[in-house]
Amino acid sequence: MCTSADVRGQQKAAMSLQKSFPRRQYTLWTIVSCYLLAISDVVTTEERALFSTLASRLIPLVEPARTAEEAVLKARVLELLPTADQLISFLCDPATEKWNNLELATMRLDALVKSGNWEKVFDTSMTTLATENRDDFESWKQMAYAATKLGNDERTSALIELLEKRCKTRNGALAGVYYASLKSTEATFNAAKFYFENFGRQQCAFDDLKSYVEALDAQKWLAFVDEQITFAKSMEHATQNEVHILVNARKFHYLLDPDDKSFVDKNILLYNKLLTSLAFQDKLETDYFYGDDLIIMAATWLLQGRPVSSPVPDQDLVILVIILLETAASNDKHQFRVRLWLTRLYLYIGSFQQALGHYNALAIKNIQMDVLSHYLLSRVSTICPTWKPLISTRDIYDSNAVQTPYHIKKIYESGAFSQVAGCMEFGKRLSDSVNKGILCVEAKRVARILGMKMEGLGINPILRSTKWKENRDFSILYGSTPEETLENKYRIGPIQTGVWVNALILRETIIDEFLTADKRREYALALKELLEKQDLQSLTHVEKWSLETLLELSSIADSATVDGVAVFQTTLIEGMEKYAKLEETSLSWEWFHSLYIVVETAMISIWSLDSLVAIWGTKKNGKVVASIAACKKAVQTVVDDIKEDAKKLKLRRDKWVRDCVKRISELDILKKLDTSSIDIEYLIERIGRGQDESLTILRNTKI
Repeated sequence: MCTSADVRGQQKAAMSLQKSFPRRQYTLWTIVSCYLLAISDVVTTEERALFSTLASRLIPLVEPARTAEEAVLKARVLELLPTADQLISFLCDPATEKWNNLELATMRLDALVKSGNWEKVFDTSMTTLATENRDDFESWKQMAYAATKLGNDERTSALIELLEKRCKTRNGALAGVYYASLKSTEATFNAAKFYFENFGRQQCAFDDLKSYVEALDAQKWLAFVDEQITFAKSMEHATQNEVHILVNARKFHYLLDPDDKSFVDKNILLYNKLLTSLAFQDKLETDYFYGDDLIIMAATWLLQGRPVSSPVPDQDLVILVIILLETAASNDKHQFRVRLWLTRLYLYIGSFQQALGHYNALAIKNIQMDVLSHYLLSRVSTICPTWKPLISTRDIYDSNAVQTPYHIKKIYESGAFSQVAGCMEFGKRLSDSVNKGILCVEAKRVARILGMKMEGLGINPILRSTKWKENRDFSILYGSTPEETLENKYRIGPIQTGVWVNALILRETIIDEFLTADKRREYALALKELLEKQDLQSLTHVEKWSLETLLELSSIADSATVDGVAVFQTTLIEGMEKYAKLEETSLSWEWFHSLYIVVETAMISIWSLDSLVAIWGTKKNGKVVASIAACKKAVQTVVDDIKEDAKKLKLRRDKWVRDCVKRISELDILKKLDTSSIDIEYLIERIGRGQDESLTILRNTKI
């Protein structure tokens, strides 16, 4: 039951054991399985109430709790009941508090906050902070809020006294800012000043204060943080703490002064000077240099299109930003956000191999692949079809199917009951990960384009009934700046959602079942309904066209006629010519994306038409066969034109490199940057080589 993640089966098996062999261990297993079933998505509302009640009634059979894990299990069960009285009573019981368990303490505070018992919230938080001496920010925050709600002078004085006593800790100082924000803007400014004076030398300062200073007078705050920038000797000899204060101050400028034309120039000049600083020279080999954030801020400022001292042409903007980031990467091998940005931007201009180099340097492994691999593998089959990184990422889902059930069984046996739900949720999220669905589709598409065997790449159409779960992280790029809108602007097409996965699963199933009329009609109808009823924002225009083309092919397969084939030929050629953009030579993922989908659609169309010719009824109709041959010839002609255009573009590569180097070298922003650690011409040549590899694969694709 654990192996198949069958929560109903687990509950039935545990209940049977408990009835047949009434041992305490089996009763605990029954409670756990009832709890898991109650919080699962496989039960009705009535069943959820039933299993919650059943679990709560079994609790007395195993009391008193012998371990903190059993106490947490009881609390989780009581949490499911309609009222919170029993839960609060249990969590506030001295017998429960004696376990000194963080999870129980967190649940206690949450339950009290939800109940609105502010006196108890204050007293519990005070116990956690003062008596138990835990510096927990959530306890600070709720105690401050409770004091404000109560308006009790005695409790307010106790809060202020404790804040003054603990003001030299990060959470204590930040709690002071939060409490001040509940009173007035002036109080918030003074508390934020105190925090920055004491903790501005830490990397956390900007993130901690960001939400508070946005409500303050921007110029007044910026003047203050600028005053904190001091150097014992000089900037060229800055220490780590001095660099942190400087970078945090620049982040506040990024946040509060978006019209500063000199921002990029200042950041670049500051970065140049910091390359000789003690902070840079003395950092550990495996550390990253906080001063790199100056370059990331300059890069995102440019990408966002904010004002600069000298304009940058649109055609050179991304390459200029890449040069800025490559400079930082060459000086600091471990700045992960620099490499993530480079992965994203190289892919954005269609230079996959350069993106792959930086992605590999990040050494992303195991579960991180599910969260971060989209930075490299988004629509990879239509930018640069590649096999190895695709398959290595898919392997984590096979491992999950084996390892997670094993760990769940071990949890049951060891009595670590608080971990069961989390472990099952972990397994479920990986099993139903939308990234898993995307990679299954992409692997088959890559194999088709590269002419590889399809064994083992079949996609079960039942997968489209999966409730796809979103585990991907789209915001990690922005830890260095407050700007998050660039995710939309420099993304590799719309985010591929469950709708995208289901549409492509249906497409692949229609292709696999093309000669099985009933199944083909069933899946074609399902795809048609999806295209008509679902939100298609996750599909690019050319992806939608390719799906519609397959539906037309499916209709022809029902009754192939000369007129039907002729109409299909006209529609197909018009679409191919529209999306091939044969005269387009700009650097863009969209250009490669369109070309690859056009060629892939041509491959599918010719294969499908050949399959129709093999059908006995069509084979005997010479006119239809001739019409199909004419259609195939017209498709081949367009594909040949695409390949010829790709060849011409590749032959013009040297001129493009020379022109690009000349334009980039004349940009005023680049002249201010110390680029001695990189070779700009070689870097631009590598961009061209990466694109040429995609063009070569395209030209070698056989349809």
